[in-house]
Amino acid sequence: MRARRLIAALGVALMCAPGTFVRTHLPEGMPRAIAMERIAGPSSTNDPAWQVAGVWQYSADHRYFGGFSGLLALENGRLIAFSDRGARFAFPRPDPDTPSPGGSSVVVQPVPESLLDDLWDIESATRDPASGQYWLGYENFHSIVRFSAANVPEGARVIEDDVDWPPNAGAEAMIRLADGRFMVLPEGGEEGLLYPSDPVAGASVSRFAFRRPSESYAATDLAQLPDGRLLLLMRNTVFAMPPFDSLLAIGPPPHAGKAWAPRIALHLDAIIPSDNYEGLATRETEDGRVAVWVISDDNLSIMQRTLLAELVFDPAADSD
Repeated sequence: MRARRLIAALGVALMCAPGTFVRTHLPEGMPRAIAMERIAGPSSTNDPAWQVAGVWQYSADHRYFGGFSGLLALENGRLIAFSDRGARFAFPRPDPDTPSPGGSSVVVQPVPESLLDDLWDIESATRDPASGQYWLGYENFHSIVRFSAANVPEGARVIEDDVDWPPNAGAEAMIRLADGRFMVLPEGGEEGLLYPSDPVAGASVSRFAFRRPSESYAATDLAQLPDGRLLLLMRNTVFAMPPFDSLLAIGPPPHAGKAWAPRIALHLDAIIPSDNYEGLATRETEDGRVAVWVISDDNLSIMQRTLLAELVFDPAADSD
C-alpha cells in the first residue's frame, strides 16, 4: 500500500509541475477569449437522489486562467471561481443552448496592501448572501481575507500562529454556515477550525476532530444544503491518468470539541470525467432540488482540464 501511494504521489508531482518538463509561453494580459464546450449531457446515476445535468470544459491560453480551487454560486445565476494563481473568474451558468460563455471575465483578485507579496494561492471561498460579502482562504501564507460585494478587501486574519499546517495544505475548504459560524478544513488534516462568527472580525477559534469517511481522501471544499446539512468535496490520489478520484460526503454541521464524521454520498468518478475537483457550490432550485457545482483545478498540466460539472440533488429522494 505504501509503495502504491508513493507511485501515485510521484504521478501527482509530475502532473502538478508540468513546467519542469514542458514549458509553454503564456500571455501576460488578461484572457479575452474563453472557450467553452459541453463534453457530457444529462444522465442518471445509481442513486435516485442524484442526477448529472451536464459537464463543460473551459479553456483559455493564459497563465491566469485555470487552477480554480474555490467556487461561489450567486443568486443571479452567475458563478465565480477563484484560483491558486490569485485570479477571479466570473461567468454565467452554462446554458445547453448557448455555445459560448458570454459575459465572462477574468481579473486578478485584489488583496490588502500590507499582504500584497504574501497572498496569491486562493484555495477556498464562502459568502454571506444577505450582504454580498465574501471570504477567501489562502494557503502558503495561511490567511483569511474578507471582501465587500464590490470585491474590495475589507480586512484579513493571518492564522499562521493558530495552526500547524504545511505551506501547501492550508484552508482548503471553508464555509460560512447559515447560523453565522465559520468552518475551515485543511487538506489532509484530522482537525478542523470553528469560529462563532467572522474570523476576520476577531472571533476566537475552537477545534473539532475530523473523521474522514475514507482515509485516503482529503477535503477540498464545503457547501451547505438548504436543510442545513453540509456537503463535502473530497479527492484521492490514485495510480491513473489523471491521478484523481473524487467523492461527495454529507453530514450535519460540526460542534467544537466533538468529532465530525460525514458519510459518503456519491463517488464522482463513476458519473463524470475524472479530474482534480477542488471547488464546490450549491444553489436551491424552484422545485426544491439543489444544483451542485464542482470545478477542477488543472494544475497548469497539459494532461488536466478546467471542468465544470452540474449535478442535481433531490433531498426528498435521499435515503439518509
